[in-house]
Amino acid sequence: MNESSPNLTVECSANVNKTMQDADFAVVAKWIIPVVPENTVYQNHCLVVKDEKILDIIRFSDLEQRYNVKNVIDLKEMNSDTSSSISSTSEYILAPGFINMHTHNAMSLLRGYADDVSLHDWLTKFIWPAEAQHVGEEFVKVGTELACLEMIKTGTTCCNDMYYYPEVSAQVIEQFGMRATLAAPIIKFPTVYAQSEQEYIEKGIQLIEKYKDHSKIKISLGPHAVYTITDEAYLQVKELSEKYGVKIHTHLHETCHEVSEEVKVSGKKPIERLRDLGILSSSLIAAHMTQVTKEDLDLAAKSGINVVHCPESNLKLGVKGVSPVHKLLKQGVNVAIGTDSAASNDDLDMLGELRTAAYIDKLSANTHSLEGGEPVTPSYKILSMATINGAKALGIDDKVGSLQIGKFADFIAVKVSSHPVYDPISHLVYVGTNHVTDVWVAGKQLLRNSRLTTVNENQLKSRVLEFSQKIHASRPKTSLTVIS
Repeated sequence: MNESSPNLTVECSANVNKTMQDADFAVVAKWIIPVVPENTVYQNHCLVVKDEKILDIIRFSDLEQRYNVKNVIDLKEMNSDTSSSISSTSEYILAPGFINMHTHNAMSLLRGYADDVSLHDWLTKFIWPAEAQHVGEEFVKVGTELACLEMIKTGTTCCNDMYYYPEVSAQVIEQFGMRATLAAPIIKFPTVYAQSEQEYIEKGIQLIEKYKDHSKIKISLGPHAVYTITDEAYLQVKELSEKYGVKIHTHLHETCHEVSEEVKVSGKKPIERLRDLGILSSSLIAAHMTQVTKEDLDLAAKSGINVVHCPESNLKLGVKGVSPVHKLLKQGVNVAIGTDSAASNDDLDMLGELRTAAYIDKLSANTHSLEGGEPVTPSYKILSMATINGAKALGIDDKVGSLQIGKFADFIAVKVSSHPVYDPISHLVYVGTNHVTDVWVAGKQLLRNSRLTTVNENQLKSRVLEFSQKIHASRPKTSLTVIS
């Protein structure tokens, strides 16, 4: 690297311990971004793994003198394409696996089902009728399989999901080898999954008990939103969250309509209603928060809630406003990033979400701020939102979210084919040609040279095609002209 961005730290070595140790494998890369410490890059180092965890980050030239490694993985050699001149010039970045903090995974089967319509029409004319007709255990199974395929291929190693039949999602995600926190859905309307708030809650308790000791799958409570949950259910959720030590995952201040209607009904904004019910705390994960006043900012900061920024979904659905990330971070609020569902995004690609989040932050900070006022969020902070901040929100930052000795080896390799590279962190966030090629979770490789290791992709795609044909047959007519 010939040049470095201001304040970027380029480390020489992470460990000076010279005692020889055994290790399972080491991955060599041009750059390693640990995220913690922030704005830091290890150059010409390798990540050493033993017993599912990170043993060291060490200069490659020192590896043989420090460790007896069973397998040294040179990504340039392993993923080389002899027919391509680009492969020989490509370099790799290692980074923590992304944590997608707001998903509805099964809705991947509704990707592109309704585009270019208002949020109201999107829900009432397309999504809700489709869910009423098609959602069941098989829908959730196939949809979650499709989501896991896409998430792993784009570098997500952990997701924070909310949808029906979370017990089915848990089985699928476990099969794929990912981590997840799955919200037990709670809503005051009867659905195919449950008939009352109490039934939703009882199913949630069963799931919490079942997965309380699972190493990768955790359960949270998922009251959908203030306009779909009663105060009585919220109070039960609060009690159960405290009893079991689980998180609460909800939609909050997503639209102007949500806020204004709640004021009409209760005389309070949604965040104020949750405050009065005792829901606001570090256990709360609030998705969206696009409608935020100074008073809301102060309340979010004082209560310690976690906010999930979903910029692409908000843009596509035409939500009036974006989450003021720079202001939230300045107030000390923990902000993570999520894609929302593939039905409203239309993908689960966290690299793309990072880039959009960085652009939108500059727009929301407005032009005069860029000319000497409030600073925008730097790229290394944006990357933290997709990694360590998500881990903090889920309460697993002692285990994952950064590449640090003793944490689980959840990491990704990203091929960089567009040069020059002056600042690898900025390059990862802003350059759209970067491509995730390899993924590990707890030291197990889930993606090798862009192909899954745990699931037959062709068989999965056949199941998706078969189910999507059923959905397409009942899709409302649009203005699209199809000539056969």
